[in-house]
Amino acid sequence: MMVPSASSRRIPPTLVFSALILCVLILTSQGSAQLVNGRFITSAYVWEKFDTPTSSKTLVRGFQSVLFDVAQGSFSLHTNVQAASLLQDGIGRDKNYYLFNAYGKVSDIGGLLDFAFGRIPYYAGVGNGTVDGALSTLRLFDKTVRVTAYGGANVPLDLAIDRWGPLKNNFTLGGQIVTTAFPDLRLGLSYVSRQRSRPGYVAIRPDSLFNPVSQFIDLDPLKEQLLSGDAAYWASQLYFYARYDYNLKVKKTQRGQAGLRYYTSKRLSISADFIHRAPRVLYNSYFTVFNASEVDEIEAGVDYLVTPAVRLFARGGYVEYIDDRSFRYTAGIVHQYVSLIYRGGSGYAGEQNSASVQATYPLFDYLLMPTVGASYTSYKLSDSAKREDAFSGVLGAIVRPLQTLSVDLQSQWVTNRIYKRDVRLFAKLNFWFTQRLNIFE
Repeated sequence: MMVPSASSRRIPPTLVFSALILCVLILTSQGSAQLVNGRFITSAYVWEKFDTPTSSKTLVRGFQSVLFDVAQGSFSLHTNVQAASLLQDGIGRDKNYYLFNAYGKVSDIGGLLDFAFGRIPYYAGVGNGTVDGALSTLRLFDKTVRVTAYGGANVPLDLAIDRWGPLKNNFTLGGQIVTTAFPDLRLGLSYVSRQRSRPGYVAIRPDSLFNPVSQFIDLDPLKEQLLSGDAAYWASQLYFYARYDYNLKVKKTQRGQAGLRYYTSKRLSISADFIHRAPRVLYNSYFTVFNASEVDEIEAGVDYLVTPAVRLFARGGYVEYIDDRSFRYTAGIVHQYVSLIYRGGSGYAGEQNSASVQATYPLFDYLLMPTVGASYTSYKLSDSAKREDAFSGVLGAIVRPLQTLSVDLQSQWVTNRIYKRDVRLFAKLNFWFTQRLNIFE
């Protein structure tokens, strides 16, 4: 049995960070008002689970989400937490708690710097995710250069409120430099390094005399190190984007991308995109022993604005594997309240044809907004496989009796060869508020 180390049993750092920033807000208060924003979301999902082909039971899973922000001057505190549990036999079964973010932020320090710490989401070029640590953004040269740096402990993959292991094997460090100093051009350079420990285990292994003995297997941490550059250029009728990611651990191209959109008129535009992707397998992972296939994709499309509320579009894509290929194509018409879309595909990824329609329309000055949708899909997983059909539909409504209160209801229905009838229900209650306080006067 593995015993958590002392470092993995310590108090989660986000709790410490949240307490610290709350103290800062109190100590730095000089009578100015606090702006409080909150949102409470209560939802439930109902579905039928089959334990055997003839035996089933209905499950109800409830969710409670709380988003809460407090700001005073240049200081702010942001939180987003969720609790989930099965409800059909009483609240408390299969409980899970998730901490999406909980961080404090000091903005515009000296007119140059923003600094945040806690459980922070970050989006910086090749690096994106959530970290228990700190993030800073520095703006230089009349805000034409932005430097972002972040680092800290990795969070659990499911963002649960849980302990974390030793920092030396569970961390993320990264940064990004972006400049807009050149007219109509944005250039970026980013880097990220991640390590995540793996739990060891006890296994039976032969000793020098080939006798079976118990041995503790201590696994090396998973590692990832990426460097990326990207550029975006826009003019009156042209937009161009390019990106290149390099994997420093395995010394190979991780991703290459280029995209172009040209507006021939105010209503008509054409686009072309290319992307090369290699499987993102972490260093020290068991899957590195396999020869995974890289993929090249080319897609072209056209968009036409019939009216400000109606848009037509069509796209076709070609995917190249090492020894095979596939095609995909999409066409549709999108209105402010109605959309009709056709999708198709063939080749290595399987043969598929589907059509879907979705409509929504506000009634009584947005007091009621009904939604209805349906789709039909016909597919084959291979040339020799039998063709399958699937139907699905949704029916729901959003009711907003107050400006700060809304109720969402939706039923989902699917039928195919495996499920003769699969019906699911979803309900959500939203309440949000904004309040200005003077609690420290």
